[in-house]
Amino acid sequence: MGLGKLLVVGYLSIDTITDAAGRSRRMPGGACLYTGLGARHAGAEVTLAASVGEDYPAAWLEAMALAGLDLSNLDRKRVRSRRADIRHLADGRRVSTHFDDPDWWVSSAELAPEWPADLAGAGMAVACPMPVGSLGCLVEDARERGVPVVADTSEAFAGADPGAILQLVPALRVFAPSREETRLLCPGLADGEAARRLARLGPAVVQKLGADGLRVVGPGGRGVLHLPSVATDVVDPTGAGDATVGALASGLLAGLELADAARAALATGAVALSGEGPAALGVRFPGITFSNAAPLGAALELE
Repeated sequence: MGLGKLLVVGYLSIDTITDAAGRSRRMPGGACLYTGLGARHAGAEVTLAASVGEDYPAAWLEAMALAGLDLSNLDRKRVRSRRADIRHLADGRRVSTHFDDPDWWVSSAELAPEWPADLAGAGMAVACPMPVGSLGCLVEDARERGVPVVADTSEAFAGADPGAILQLVPALRVFAPSREETRLLCPGLADGEAARRLARLGPAVVQKLGADGLRVVGPGGRGVLHLPSVATDVVDPTGAGDATVGALASGLLAGLELADAARAALATGAVALSGEGPAALGVRFPGITFSNAAPLGAALELE
């Protein structure tokens, strides 16, 4: 592994996940969690920088620590934890209903991620989806300290202020949006051309294509590579893209070339797809509850 830890900055949340059959369950979530677990699965030493509310289950944090995630930069605030409602539809689409909930935006402001002034000796930082103001501050702190940044975004933040995000893209080592997000950032362009347009701003671009794998574009738009997804039985797609980004950053921190890091990241993404929520990446969380059906696997350790 290269010098320094991987600092993953973002949000933790309490998720309600509903599958195509209408079965719901409550579990730990947030891009920061899945990104950190993906990076840890790929071999990185990972520090999470995030905030949670006073109602966030302590047992979940203990499980994260047991999984090897450094929580020394986690802050508990006297507010309600951020909540997400994610619904997977039979046609493969995902609907994040919380994006339309004013309370979610309030929580996003109250629990905005914070990170240590010295970036905790990080060798690389991953900026999970966050408001552009927070992203800009992180990118500037990282620039001053010579820490490369791999950044993701979400449809909520890409749609809220695409112009401001585009202004930050040149400062990134790698930008890893989904094709849905690139459509918001570069309206009117085909997916491949949008990825190249973003890469011509300076960074490498790894465009997440869901079941179609990854499109990898070199810095400045030089070279385009399409990597197909790794075959797996899909149990739960929640967080698979985030885990892929974490594993990508892990590979880059270890010194892999971009294409090799992306190939390894796809393998971790496939692991994330193969089980229920974060349990697929080897974490056993107590207190996971289901509705309408019995649990699918003992790995969830229901209590």
